[in-house]
Amino acid sequence: MFEKIRKLFDENSVKNCHFIYLKKNGDDFETNSISFGKSHWSNDDDLNGDHIFRLMSMSKPITAIAAMQLVERGKLNLDSPAEEVLPELENIPVLNADNKLVKQSKSITLRHLMSHTSGFAYNSLMMITSKKFRNLSTFMKLNLFIRGIVTYIYPFSKGPRLFEAGSNFKYGTGLGFVGMMIEKVTGQTLEEYCKENIFDPLDMKNTFFTIPRGKKHQIVPLGIRQGKKSKVIRKMPFKGQPYLRFWRKSYYGGTEIFSSPNDFAKFVKCLMSKGLYKEKKIISESSFNEMIKPGDFDQMFERDDNYNFLMGENGRLKNKMNRYGLGLTISFDPNDSRPVGSIAHGGAACTFFSFNLDRQKAALIFSNFYPYNDKEWYDMVVAFEKEVYA
Repeated sequence: MFEKIRKLFDENSVKNCHFIYLKKNGDDFETNSISFGKSHWSNDDDLNGDHIFRLMSMSKPITAIAAMQLVERGKLNLDSPAEEVLPELENIPVLNADNKLVKQSKSITLRHLMSHTSGFAYNSLMMITSKKFRNLSTFMKLNLFIRGIVTYIYPFSKGPRLFEAGSNFKYGTGLGFVGMMIEKVTGQTLEEYCKENIFDPLDMKNTFFTIPRGKKHQIVPLGIRQGKKSKVIRKMPFKGQPYLRFWRKSYYGGTEIFSSPNDFAKFVKCLMSKGLYKEKKIISESSFNEMIKPGDFDQMFERDDNYNFLMGENGRLKNKMNRYGLGLTISFDPNDSRPVGSIAHGGAACTFFSFNLDRQKAALIFSNFYPYNDKEWYDMVVAFEKEVYA
């Protein structure tokens, strides 16, 4: 299975990559994995499945599972106004068709936040590069730029949002607010809650929001490809936590989790078992089914939209016929490398997983560099998925 992947890796400039193939047989799983490259890019330890990667947006499905647990327990409600839990989410302004900030006409719900239909995109620092923002006045661009900076440090900075809740899809910060709702109703940090209710029950011993000092040697360096068609991937300057929380006390549920491939495979096994792991119920089957219901809008990403910030010149971002559920993507593209109906999610630093319930198979791929969907990395993902789902 891994020979084609090995050939692609040997011929490209990706520094390291870990692949896992899962096949479910009844209640058991067959697991096959392989690592390529060194853990820290030099002549040190070979990469393995216990090295720790930044999940980035692959944090979102974990936060979504945590939220669904609390929905089951009656502490959260998918369709009640989110402002009932977080009053700061009341009256977040919306940028209308005339490029003016107006008051919202509809409350944001937990479902909107989990499905990227709340109107929150990634912060205004990136939004000002999108089509909708090009014709704004200099004053408005500066206004939104400052709001974007403040939003990162203090998320409740009053917006703006791109559209009314439930009227469109825009991949963004919704799951970050979900994490804050979890903290509010439980009285725990998001890290404490996830450790107690997800990481420990799944025996995920190398999964954290904050890396313990004794685990920092396991972190895979983060890199970035330099320039158009460059074959050079350079290490970024920080090794540990890349997040600057300043005085922000909340953990960010959309991007801040670190995990190892072997740990995350346990999470995927739980998803493939519709909420069960070794006879432990993490969420109910009905909650899992709610998460994988396709949303009402195509999950379309425009190449010149606000995701250029992470995509760079080498990254690919295809417009595909996918729909977003609650923290998970459902594939509908018949020409994709995974079957129609597959469930998937990726992370900005080239991590990705997919699984198909009909075929009872999963593919997991871990690297740690920008841009997402880097061409050489993406070619390996496509080849691996085709092998897995053949």
